[in-house]
Amino acid sequence: MKEDALRGKMGFVRGQTALGRRGRAGASTRLDTRHIHYATSPWWPHTLVAADAGRGQVLVRGALPLLYEKGRVMKIIKAKDYEDMSRKAANIISAQVILKPDCVLGLATGSTPIGAYKQLAAWYEKGDVDFAEVSTYNLDEYRGLSHDDPQSYHYFMRENFFDHINIDLNNTYVPDGSNPDAAAACSEYDKIVAAAGYPDLQLLGIGNNGHIGFNEPDDHFSKGTHCVDLTESTIQANSRLFDSIDDVPRQAYTMGTQTIMYARMILVVANGEAKAQAVHDMCYGPVTPACPASILQLHTNCVVVADEAALSLCE
Repeated sequence: MKEDALRGKMGFVRGQTALGRRGRAGASTRLDTRHIHYATSPWWPHTLVAADAGRGQVLVRGALPLLYEKGRVMKIIKAKDYEDMSRKAANIISAQVILKPDCVLGLATGSTPIGAYKQLAAWYEKGDVDFAEVSTYNLDEYRGLSHDDPQSYHYFMRENFFDHINIDLNNTYVPDGSNPDAAAACSEYDKIVAAAGYPDLQLLGIGNNGHIGFNEPDDHFSKGTHCVDLTESTIQANSRLFDSIDDVPRQAYTMGTQTIMYARMILVVANGEAKAQAVHDMCYGPVTPACPASILQLHTNCVVVADEAALSLCE
């Protein structure tokens, strides 16, 4: 699609300047340009970012292909309920493993992906999928928890997935929350993920406040793995998994937004009415670090699988 063909109905962004339908800065667009640095960012060199003037959608042209279909870049798959969402997500993950047996998977924790992990384990038991050559890299880990702590994500992954499939545990990686040296722990994890070539498929959940991994709402998008202070809303949401809210760690190590965006495919799962606003903002809101998941609008291969309740504001 030529730039001239888009001009007039699209707003173009270079650096931090947005042009609306008639070329007036900021006219007829909902894109939050205060935080747009993608045109000059090392993430996507020499790109041209275009914002749909009508729906606030974002396109990237230049180093990446220009993708535009009916006002939306993301592919959204509606599921009937949690079980249907889990099955559909597991289908996508298993297809990746079957097509590339030695693939690199980026994995997520929390309650949302558990159903997909159970479905994958069931298919492994039936002989439908083989994880022997797969390597995995988790998004995050609480700071200060040992690997065998029942609340750690090391433990979570073994209990909910790894112990039920034939994956080599030497090929599974989670940030080292037991390392009190945050800079060292984060730098080491960045090196490990980079050496793997980044995920072929990155699985993500989404927080009620739009966080992905533990990348909380902020005034900028994060880059590599870093130590983050968890917001009160995240602490409250995660407290259901602890005996007391006072037991929830206040910090975590998390892959940065940039690292997540390096994945060749991103799969987001969401369920329940509590996620509806975050899912809407991720898919249709302005691209802004106030909703970290909104950056996924700029990815060229992002699939969202969500149930009817989570998509209730996207109709």
